[in-house]
Amino acid sequence: MIRYRTGVVLTLLSSSFFGLMGLFNLLAKEGGLGLFERITLRFLVGAVILWLVLKLQGKTTALPKHLRVRLFLASSLFFGGTSYLLFLSYAYIPTSLTTTLHFIYPLLVLLFSMSFDGYRPSTWQKWGTLLSLAGLYLAVRPSGGGSAKQGLGIALALASALTFCLYVRFLNRKEIKELDNTLLMLHVLSSAAATWAIPTLATLLKGSHMPILWAKAVGGIAGLALLSTVLGCTFFSLGIRTIGSEKASILSVFEPVTAILAGVLLLGESLPATFASGSLLIILGSYLVSRNKKEHIPILLTTKDIQA
Repeated sequence: MIRYRTGVVLTLLSSSFFGLMGLFNLLAKEGGLGLFERITLRFLVGAVILWLVLKLQGKTTALPKHLRVRLFLASSLFFGGTSYLLFLSYAYIPTSLTTTLHFIYPLLVLLFSMSFDGYRPSTWQKWGTLLSLAGLYLAVRPSGGGSAKQGLGIALALASALTFCLYVRFLNRKEIKELDNTLLMLHVLSSAAATWAIPTLATLLKGSHMPILWAKAVGGIAGLALLSTVLGCTFFSLGIRTIGSEKASILSVFEPVTAILAGVLLLGESLPATFASGSLLIILGSYLVSRNKKEHIPILLTTKDIQA
């Protein structure tokens, strides 16, 4: 039995690992790995680790046949697509801004639930929506003049929130929620790895490759696959079971906070006043949107066992 304090620590660690994804991505990039290589290796290494875990536990690694095609498509397009959009966005705007804009996804999940599921938002969720929209405006508001490059990075980050929203809605299906969490993660990662290996191989076959700096490359992929994927997901799942999804949702705001701190302290990213204010409003708004005691909506704060 995990103690309450341990559950809090595990949840904080998981949020911190997710928030460091931009840093690990940059490390792998500086190690000479291309965009598609980083995406594929993150999924592949994570899948191998989970396969070994299941084998050591004596559990099955087989997925029910009727779920294989749907899970493959959702994993490849929505989950894999989210990582692609996030990693691509890192090249145009600061990692702290990318992560903060991606954190708008709970608002999108709420809007989809209202539009397609007849869900009625609570008063807190309405306030959260307004705060998130106000924060979004402040966060993306150009300071000192915008640029096409910055606009593209913002669009990619917001697109990653949309694809992740669609992925979360897929995870909310009854037959998916009934699967063992580790088994689900294994097939999500392996499906995404198989799909994104295609552009990886196509790129490698085109010509020469940048020199590989093995220390940075291995360190970056280890961070992405082990910390930001396997351990991050596992710790969050254990944290929810120990302290509950409500408290875990509060602690999950440390993901964008970690990204902002890592960007400023380790990557030298600037933090304009408007972005700082906007980030705070987005984080607070996302929490209020996700916070609902009357009726659950398919938000990641209760299914955040697999992070993009």
